[in-house]
This record gives sequence, C-alpha cells and structure tokens, in this order.
Amino acid sequence: MKYSAAHSFYWSVMCSSIGFASIFLLSKHFSNSQIGLVLALANIFAVLLQPAVAAFADRTRKISMKDLIVVLTAAAGALAAARSFSAGSFFVLAVLLTLESAILYTLQPLVNSLGMQFINKGVGINFGLARGMGSISYAVLSVLLGIFVDGFGTDLLPVISTGFYIALGIVIYMFTKKQSADTESDTVCPENRKLTSGPKNADTNRLVSFFTHNKKFAALMIAVSFTFCSHTMINNYLIQITENVGGTAKEMGIATGIAAAIELPAMILFGFLVKKIRCSSILKFSLFFFTLKAALTMSATNVWMLYVAQIFQFSSYALFIPASVYYVNEIICKEDLAKGQAFMTSAITLGGVAASLLGGFLLDISGVRGMIFAGLIATALGLVIGLYGIERVEVKGCRSEEVSSQESSVS
Repeated sequence: MKYSAAHSFYWSVMCSSIGFASIFLLSKHFSNSQIGLVLALANIFAVLLQPAVAAFADRTRKISMKDLIVVLTAAAGALAAARSFSAGSFFVLAVLLTLESAILYTLQPLVNSLGMQFINKGVGINFGLARGMGSISYAVLSVLLGIFVDGFGTDLLPVISTGFYIALGIVIYMFTKKQSADTESDTVCPENRKLTSGPKNADTNRLVSFFTHNKKFAALMIAVSFTFCSHTMINNYLIQITENVGGTAKEMGIATGIAAAIELPAMILFGFLVKKIRCSSILKFSLFFFTLKAALTMSATNVWMLYVAQIFQFSSYALFIPASVYYVNEIICKEDLAKGQAFMTSAITLGGVAASLLGGFLLDISGVRGMIFAGLIATALGLVIGLYGIERVEVKGCRSEEVSSQESSVS
C-alpha cells in the first residue's frame, strides 16, 4: 500500500536525519550542549510551524494535503542535500540541520492526518500496520547505519536522507487527485465528537476556545510533553548512553533497531486491542511503561541491560503513537482533525525542546546518570498528569479502526 510505503520512507529519513543527528554533529566537533541547542531550536521551530501549517491545511481548499506534504518534503530534501556540501561550516551546518529537522517534525501530523482522512472516508487503511512498517524500516536502517557509521564515518548520512526524501515525495505524489479530493470534501462534525473549535471567524479565538472548553485535553498535552522529555532525551543522546555502558555506534544502532523492530508487532496488535480495550485505557497503560522504560535505562550497567530496556518500547511508545492518533480522531471534530493531530505532535515536540536543552546541559554537568534521572522524574510526572487528563472514550475502539478492517486499500 502506498500509505505504508509513505510511513516507511518517512521514518527512514527520521532515522538517518534525527536518529543519527547526535552522532553526525559529534563527528563535526559539536559539544553536547551545542547538539542540544540545535535539536531544541528544531523542536521550537516545529512547535511554531505545526499548528500554523495544520490550520492552513484545515482551512485551504486550493492546496490538497497531498500537495502540501510534497512541498514540505521537497524543502526538507533540499536542506539535507545542502548539508552534504556544508560539512566544514559549523554555523551553516547547524542552521541547515535545524531547519530540516523542524520541517521533518512538521510533516509527521500531516502524514498522520492524511491517513485519518482516508479512514474517515471509508477507505480501508490499517494505520497500526502502516505505522508499524515505518517502525520496521527505522529498525533495519538504524542497524545498517550503525554498522556503516562505525566503519565509514558520517559524511554520507545527509546523502542517504536526501534519497529517502525523494522516495517519500514520489510516493505521496502518487496518491491520486480523486483520493485526495474525496478525503477533503467531508468536513461535517460527527455527533460523537466532543471537542469544539470555537468561533470560526478568528483563529486566535478558536484556539483559546479549544483549550478553555477542553481543560483535560490541555492537561493531556502537558503530560505528553513531560513524558516525551524523557523519551526524547534517551533517543537524542543514545550514543552517549551506549558509550557509558561500554558500547559504540554499532551497539547504539542495535539498541535503536531493537526498539524500532519491536514496534511492528505492537502496532499490529493495536488493531486487535482497540476493538477490546478503550483508546483511553491504552494511553494510560503506555504512559506507565514509559516510566518503567526510563527506570530500566537508568539502571543499565552494560549494553545487554540497555537492550532489555529498549524492549519496553513495545508497551510504551509503540502503543502510545497509534492510540494517541485514534484518540484524537475520536474526540476532535473532523474539520479540525489536522489541527488536533498537530496539537498532539506539538506536545511531543515541546517535550523534545526540553529534552534537547536539558539533556545536553545535564550531560556536561552531571553525566549520563544525572540526565536519565531527570528524565525519569519528568516521565513520572507525565504519568500522574496523564491519568487525570485522559478522558474515558465510551466507545470501545475508535470509529476509524472499524473502517480500517475493510478489504479495500489505497492504490
């Protein structure tokens, strides 16, 4: 399916550009704090871009979601290609990677929303499977890149990213105009959607109204930011964590590969779970395991213990991602669907801002243990706030999962 291929290429470029950003920048003589600043700025720009781009996607009828994704993909690909020729310039390299990463983060809710648009129209897409294909692509590539970087260095990473951007753009472009137009034609808000958008004549009023009338959803966003502060801290600085327990880039690639590979069965299993267990319950369950994963990472004293901690990606991140997408799809009006997905992604991205700034700083002053301990506190706070902020979804399984079981597929 084209949508599965889109996720595969998107998460492949996430691996080569974001997953290996710390290794790439360390090879260019960036300090931990400087790496943290670059990644934090990327997340800050993404937080600003995501709601703006999502609001534009919800409002415009001149540019389809498909075309918007293609344009942003081309822009990010051009920045990745430029990185290949800027290895000797510290400032230029930092700017290019910051902008590329910001656009790449901004693409995520749009790719998710494209899938939800098809699902809401009755096109049979198994989102969990498609997202799982992205995870397995990330897993395989992370292992291969770990071996490649360990043997040949980091200079070809931007070239590899450019190739994946081209592939992603081609796959998205191949979605037919009829499919894209059909998914954007229905903007009626179903009766079982609970969140309202506020006045339609002022974007600012709509945003304020959105959160003032849905305080628990706002609390959930705070919980997600705390949780992903810890999660992103571990991911961004996994090479430092791996080296602290005696590993190298090769072992880091294996650790990343384990976490990514185990996401596939979890996301396939999600399609079954969501029919038996409420989306809200799955979200709460996943937040608990984020906390457990952080605790196990902090206690690791060798690479094998680190590998064990990575296995808990199965019950934390791998369940949280599809559950959060379906949860938002269940409670937010269809006309604001892209905006709703962007709010969730922005909360994740805000956690990334804190992780990047705080992680690099803590690494320099207190080492790996101090950094992971701070992350553990953050994810524990996220669990507590999340238990309050996640509202019970009365319908077992999200409406979108029911239609995803249909035989038809996007082709």
